[in-house]
Amino acid sequence: MSVSGDVAEVAEVLDRAPGRTAAEVRDELRARGRVSLTTPDVVRVLASTPGRFCGDGADPERWWPADARVDQAPVGARVDQAPADPAARLRRRAATTWPGPPLYAWQEEALAAWRRQSGRGVVEAVTGTGKTMVGVAAAREEMAAGGQVCVLVPTRELLIQWQAVLDIHVPAHTSVGLLGGGHRARLGDHDVLVAVVNSARLADLTPRRPGGLLVADECHRYGSEGNRLALDTGFARRLGLSATYARADDGHLAWLDPYFGGTCYRVGYERAIADGVTARFRVALVSVRFSGAERAGYDELCQLMAAAKAQLLSSGLVEPEPIGAFFEAVGRLARGGGNDSATIAARQYLRALQERRALLAETPAKSAALAGLAPAVRAADRTIVFTQSIAAAERAAATLRSLGLRAGAVHSGQGARERRAVLAGFAVGELQVVAAPQVLDEGVDVPAADLAVILAASRSRRQMVQRMGRILRRKADGRLARFVIVSVEGTVEDPAEGAHEGFLDEVTGVADGVARFTSQTEPEEVCAFVERLS
Repeated sequence: MSVSGDVAEVAEVLDRAPGRTAAEVRDELRARGRVSLTTPDVVRVLASTPGRFCGDGADPERWWPADARVDQAPVGARVDQAPADPAARLRRRAATTWPGPPLYAWQEEALAAWRRQSGRGVVEAVTGTGKTMVGVAAAREEMAAGGQVCVLVPTRELLIQWQAVLDIHVPAHTSVGLLGGGHRARLGDHDVLVAVVNSARLADLTPRRPGGLLVADECHRYGSEGNRLALDTGFARRLGLSATYARADDGHLAWLDPYFGGTCYRVGYERAIADGVTARFRVALVSVRFSGAERAGYDELCQLMAAAKAQLLSSGLVEPEPIGAFFEAVGRLARGGGNDSATIAARQYLRALQERRALLAETPAKSAALAGLAPAVRAADRTIVFTQSIAAAERAAATLRSLGLRAGAVHSGQGARERRAVLAGFAVGELQVVAAPQVLDEGVDVPAADLAVILAASRSRRQMVQRMGRILRRKADGRLARFVIVSVEGTVEDPAEGAHEGFLDEVTGVADGVARFTSQTEPEEVCAFVERLS
């Protein structure tokens, strides 16, 4: 697709129906005969002509003709309900608090709550709701007041993503610098500095102009002893963004709350769905069963862990709570060079824990369950399979390929170019499925999917919320997102034994359906539940 030659076609689609995603624009143009058109083609046209189009930074991003961005419906209303009265449009223009694209109602409320706390606070919003645009709006306010902005990110991937968002949504004269990932810019030389935390904690981030704003993306990451060094106290205003703010080691209480001033606004699944920010969803809990030998091995590992933990607690060197601090202390002991009883117990505990995770992740019963879900995967637009390990991701992709599905794996064992190629293939539909361990959990821009299958042995609410967010992007046809959690009966990952309790309590009340299937359930029954799209 030629950017210069096809702007008019994209503009015509958005003039007729503003507020569409790139995928929706692609589908309309395909219906007009552009059958080879891809979503990245449309995105290139939209993003490369910011004077012509503007996006809202949501997930997925909606786009408008640039001259219409302040003439849309009141915040939270549907685009097709925009006021036709020219005077109402003028009032809307005058009342706009930031000159970017329309914000969701929750985003406006979050900014207002943050302002009421004198420009300090954490905005906690579930993945997929568009937290980034809250940060962009706050950054534009700071620059309009003559201040400087530092955006703190945990990964190189987020460094590049923030740079791309800022390139579109800040004024053309804005100077944006990068620190980390091979870049060495300084805040003193720029209006905005986007910095990876590993580099930022060693740099001078003090703003050179009065005021200053620090936007901390994935701010829960900065509650550790090392990362908190990047939280420069020279910024008068501080905004934290997170889907899951609380840390298992209570670092959010010890370090983050004093710095940011606590949580100023929260938005969960109920609000996001009610506002139409995210897709509605259904959850299937699928149980599988260990073989006799696997069960015996699992029980033995649990006994070893219990004995090692008892010895660690009796040593007085480890406290049982909070759980994050417990694991940190055990890890510290295990890395020590001594051979005392506590160090030996720490190593035994971690070794047994790792073996138990591997046993849960690699049981053939989960591969069989995934194979049974093949009809549902085939009926889905795109599917993400989350695994515990690289080997499990490769095995999951191979299982689905053997059933005629176009599947690939993406993981840290691949080079950056190979990972990008897999995700690009997934984005344009060359792949129906990607399987991945934790590399897709946080900080990677993943193409939209409508089905997720969890084969990993995670009990973390944070990880479940991040993974859920990968499929909650609104669907052009209004279809439901589907979330399948596969677990081994009678183990620490079994919801019947209390696993995922906090996460399931959170989603059960707002899901369109939550169904439990035992190891005796026929795969066809599970697929029938998962395949229902509305």
